[in-house]
Amino acid sequence: MALKSTRYRKVEPAALNRRATPRHTMAISSASLKRNGNKSIPATLLDISIYGCRFEVDAVFKEGEKVTVTVDEHAPVIATMVWQKTKQVGCRFVDALDTAVLRSLTISG
Repeated sequence: MALKSTRYRKVEPAALNRRATPRHTMAISSASLKRNGNKSIPATLLDISIYGCRFEVDAVFKEGEKVTVTVDEHAPVIATMVWQKTKQVGCRFVDALDTAVLRSLTISG
């Protein structure tokens, strides 16, 4: 049952974004994820911030698993898998990403 004050007007969903820093949307297909000692797994970088990123990848990861993230010619970054839903995974960088690297990725993406 609707409240009297909202019965006749459309109520928009709440815009809840609890992130400390904004995520930058992109689609960079030259990314890869690497488990310890294994070969690189091709991935597409979907969004990124200085603290983490989201990929589309054809592989299964476990929560808490450590991976090495490589995008384009940038230096590899160590990250921890936080979640996976179908073909998308989210990871958090062990050390915050350098802002110059983030800037170059967002400009090229």
